[in-house]
Amino acid sequence: MLILIYKKNHLTKNPRYISMPRDNFLDRYVNALPGVSDTDVNTIRSMIGRFNLHTKEFHQYFDETKEMLKQVFQTKNPVVCLTGSMRLAFDAIVSNAIEPGEKGLVLSNGYWGNYYPKVIESYRGKPIVYEENHRLPINPDKVKEFLERNSDLKAVAVVHVETDTGIVNNISEIGEIVRKESDALFIVDCATSFGGMEVKVDDWGADFCFSGSHKCIASPVGLVFVTVSDRGWDVIQKRKEPILGVYNNLLPWKEKIPRECEPPLPTMIIHAVRNTLEWMLSMGIKEAYKLHEIAALALRTSLIELGLELFPDCTKCDGCTSPNKFCSDVVTTLPYPSGVNPNEVERIMGERYHLSVIPEAYRQDALHFGTINDLQISPDHIIKLVTCFGLTLSELGVKVNLEQSIRKAYEVLLKQKRI
Repeated sequence: MLILIYKKNHLTKNPRYISMPRDNFLDRYVNALPGVSDTDVNTIRSMIGRFNLHTKEFHQYFDETKEMLKQVFQTKNPVVCLTGSMRLAFDAIVSNAIEPGEKGLVLSNGYWGNYYPKVIESYRGKPIVYEENHRLPINPDKVKEFLERNSDLKAVAVVHVETDTGIVNNISEIGEIVRKESDALFIVDCATSFGGMEVKVDDWGADFCFSGSHKCIASPVGLVFVTVSDRGWDVIQKRKEPILGVYNNLLPWKEKIPRECEPPLPTMIIHAVRNTLEWMLSMGIKEAYKLHEIAALALRTSLIELGLELFPDCTKCDGCTSPNKFCSDVVTTLPYPSGVNPNEVERIMGERYHLSVIPEAYRQDALHFGTINDLQISPDHIIKLVTCFGLTLSELGVKVNLEQSIRKAYEVLLKQKRI
């Protein structure tokens, strides 16, 4: 099968078409990363359905989908859906909740925590950053100290699972401290965790929480979900200055927008999101989370058995099976072994084993594996990934315990009745 790719000839300035064999670059790789999720065949089939945006039937369908999202968020708060990537969600929250000159505390232990001060500054807010060791979760006691020293905060923002490091922060405890020690709004980024780990918006006391379609919901990029509490809406409505922006203004979404005035929504992505939500809810949300937990446990323990070190500081953790563990069930991050060229790992894993494993975008000395979608949490994928990664490292001169590593993965999967 051939696919046509448009290119421009810079010498003649005439467009030309070049045909390439499809299987050379589109069908070759399986994504082993926690970035944009692969979309499975059933979800792709569900996207074929048509809908006229401005019909009552579509609005009923979309309202039902948002009710499903509320179940996964575990909230009674309304869910606002915007067309865009997850960065739009945080932009929208900050531009609505923080006015120029107001302070926002960002709790950071990785790339995304360090990204958010830039957003606050862009809307003329004043970011204050508490940065934890990137190999550890946010320390709630230090958060309390920060709040005691900064009584005039408008908001506190934290990432549930830091995609950069694979560390999960204790949002329940942090949220309780924020409520007791301040009047600040509480903003929680669940971009990577939503759909793969338990999210408890109401129990956490989160005034704003967000995620999107392209991580554990395993759909294409293009739809973000934002929950807003009553207190959040009240703060937005009582702003002294107008919201900077039009599309990211959340207020028009508080009430139903007349169908003929509604901005276009990506119906195909809504179909895909609906498909994943129906699968989760039919199975049971906690049962779905358990599949991610088992896959991540099998992957982590087999990598350790391989002789590798994980990026999170395991010496400070209660253990991989502890309910207090701070390694997430959706991202596993590890440094490259000493002397290993990341580009060679990418080349061998791609060319020989057809697994997409690239150096981490956030820190070039590490790589991370995802357990975010139906393929990545399957036993077949976990065994293949561990085997191929071990063979690749062995080829590059790293001494690994491959047989024991594969056996460890099998033991976990057998014990949990996944194979």
